Amino acid sequence: MLIAAMGDVHGRQNIGLVKAASDRLERCDLILLAGDTTDSNDFDQFGEVVAALRQGSDAELIAVFGNEEYDESRSGYKQRYPMIYLEEEARELVLDDVKLKIVGSTGALDRPTWWQRTNIPEVWKRYKDRTVAVEALLDRGDADVLLLLTHYAPTYATLKGEREGAWPEMGSQHMENVLMEKRPDLAIHAHAHRGDKLAVLSRKQRSLEDFKAAGASVPVYNVSLPARGAVSFFEIGREENGVSISELQ
Repeated sequence: MLIAAMGDVHGRQNIGLVKAASDRLERCDLILLAGDTTDSNDFDQFGEVVAALRQGSDAELIAVFGNEEYDESRSGYKQRYPMIYLEEEARELVLDDVKLKIVGSTGALDRPTWWQRTNIPEVWKRYKDRTVAVEALLDRGDADVLLLLTHYAPTYATLKGEREGAWPEMGSQHMENVLMEKRPDLAIHAHAHRGDKLAVLSRKQRSLEDFKAAGASVPVYNVSLPARGAVSFFEIGREENGVSISELQ
């Protein structure tokens, strides 16, 4: 199974990077959009990105919204550009005999931005509720692969390169605690234009249950196009002893 992932296309700003990956996108089974597909809530630019993705590719599209897709317009995006949108929701897919469960959310911030604190009622509660919802959804069940897709960073570990004082307004350590508790096989996010591409979260195993738990570490990938300069690709496949996940260069 070949998966493409990207965020922070920002409409026409980075659509060239999407078009440059067209040959590889044609071979994908699944395309993940990690938010800020457009810029300043521009519906037409969102559509241009979708058209670029759809040119030659019939892969399933799964998206979360970013801060550039404004709350009041999200139903409009869903109506105008049909795909799977996840807002504190999960979707299960079977591709190449691998059962994949994707949990999606815009994500949470430890400290809302000044604009959010000024303009969004109960924004602190919103982020707390999202974290609780994501935790409940990150139940592996019988899935072979459990994946978290967010716009905001679910950790500070991939924010290195950004101004440290701004980290609480770009990501969430509370969400990192959820990752370490639920241990998805990988987490994918955007929003950090200057952040690190990858961080591996791990903690010491303090009990036999910790040792036995699947996924003692959690790889977190920042797929922001400005950070990476290209669309990210991942290969997931069955092996004799389970499922392998690897990022392709």
